[in-house]
Amino acid sequence: MKNVLIVDDDLGFQRLLGISLKKYKKDFEVILSNNGEEAIGILNRKPIDLIVTDLQMPKIDGLTLLAYINDAFPKMPCVIMTAHSTPEIEKQFAQTGQRLLKKPFTINKLVEAVQEALVPQSPGGMLQGISVANFLQMIALEQKTCLLEIRSTSNEKGFFYIENGEVFDAAFKGLNGEEAAYSLIGLEGASISFTDIPSSHKVKKRINSSLMGLIMEAMTRKDETVGNA
Repeated sequence: MKNVLIVDDDLGFQRLLGISLKKYKKDFEVILSNNGEEAIGILNRKPIDLIVTDLQMPKIDGLTLLAYINDAFPKMPCVIMTAHSTPEIEKQFAQTGQRLLKKPFTINKLVEAVQEALVPQSPGGMLQGISVANFLQMIALEQKTCLLEIRSTSNEKGFFYIENGEVFDAAFKGLNGEEAAYSLIGLEGASISFTDIPSSHKVKKRINSSLMGLIMEAMTRKDETVGNA
């Protein structure tokens, strides 16, 4: 039996899910949680095969929860619920083993996403963990102001400064601005953490490209590097 942890602070929505998903109990068991703090406790007490989480929650929000999962349970598939999304972003998430559901959605749409995410992926298939690009997109959707720390598998640290969801600057291995951003976005298996900072704190804007432009250029450079190897 697969265990699916659904995290959302809307108790009415939780009750609806609890009732609507009972008929799928032969396929998976649903465990409900009100916030990220409670979800982390559940993750450390019992095996979970899939997490479905909202992004805006009290105590520990969805972004912090996903950063924790990316570090502690990097192979766990995720379905992310948000009121903000675009078809292009949803497609990019699906390509990396994550799924994004734009609220409001039907129960059938949620069940479809859960069933697809629970299908075992062949080795070399879907990427595991949440990519740097996906995390940046979630921050943009939530319009957060924060300092995002990226730690590579070789323990090298880099940073993004993000204001109201817009990438202002980046630093990594002696690089700044867009060049640093391209290198950080191209990292695989990176650990991600972030710190909220006051909106009154200002830094010089060194990055003028849009987030999608940064991601596309970073992926192009990465493909070229692989092709030339």
